[in-house]
Amino acid sequence: MTSAVTTRDRLATTSRPRHDWFQRALIVTATTIAFVWAVPLAWMVLMSLTPTDRIFAEGVPLGTMTTEHYRIAWSEINMPRLLTNSAIVSAAAIMGQTVLASMAGYAFARLRFPGRGVIFASLLITMMVPFEVLIIPLFQAVRWLPFFGGNNWAGSGGTGALNTHVGIALPNLITVYGVFLFRQFFLGFPRELEEAAIVDGASRQRFFWRILVPLAKAPMLTMGLLAFLWTWNDFLWPLVAARDADQFTVQIGLASFNEQFGTRWGPLMAGSVISTAPVIGIFLLAQRYFLNAGVRSGVKG
Repeated sequence: MTSAVTTRDRLATTSRPRHDWFQRALIVTATTIAFVWAVPLAWMVLMSLTPTDRIFAEGVPLGTMTTEHYRIAWSEINMPRLLTNSAIVSAAAIMGQTVLASMAGYAFARLRFPGRGVIFASLLITMMVPFEVLIIPLFQAVRWLPFFGGNNWAGSGGTGALNTHVGIALPNLITVYGVFLFRQFFLGFPRELEEAAIVDGASRQRFFWRILVPLAKAPMLTMGLLAFLWTWNDFLWPLVAARDADQFTVQIGLASFNEQFGTRWGPLMAGSVISTAPVIGIFLLAQRYFLNAGVRSGVKG
């Protein structure tokens, strides 16, 4: 008994340095990555508080901070309106990605219909197509959307959903990546639970909304956060679909500080700080639920 304890203690003593070395390496790596990502953010905040004539001066002018750039960014480009437009479009994208993509993913994972494999493979192939290639077809589809913007049932006679929140949010309502994510999750869901619910008299719709969706919090939160980030930071499609300043999103508004004879760095950095704050705030609020859902999704019982 004594020799066994001694052997165990010796093994623990010899393995501890290796474990401590690996742990220190992980800490150093995580700290380095955090520093690399934090430096540009800190520099953006510093430039937003620096007077224009001191932005490119040597040294850090901590004694000459100003909030004038925030006042300019807030009033000159109508920041409240831009934030509202971005929030509306992002909320629509979150709802579309979590509802429509989950329904499509469930259909490809559980329902059997002719051509299911071919259709899903065709969708996956489209993920390799750059978004820039799809700009013209998307523009035409939004332009010919029936019963929008004066269009008739055939999609002609008006401007369609262009220059509206619907037209800006339409390409992000559902993505192939979202369908793929939910399909993979539903494929790993125990089929016995679904069969037991159907035997007990639950319809497929009731099983999906009452049982499957509440258990799919991890992919729901993941897809919701991704949809928010994609839509909030999107620049190219809102630039194509929006024509009036009242429909511009925050990223288009920030681009107005890039003028013909130079860039107004102070207001641009201040506006960037304002537009980044909601992203950081939403992530901090959803982080606990996101991590908890991810942990629960990895527990099998």
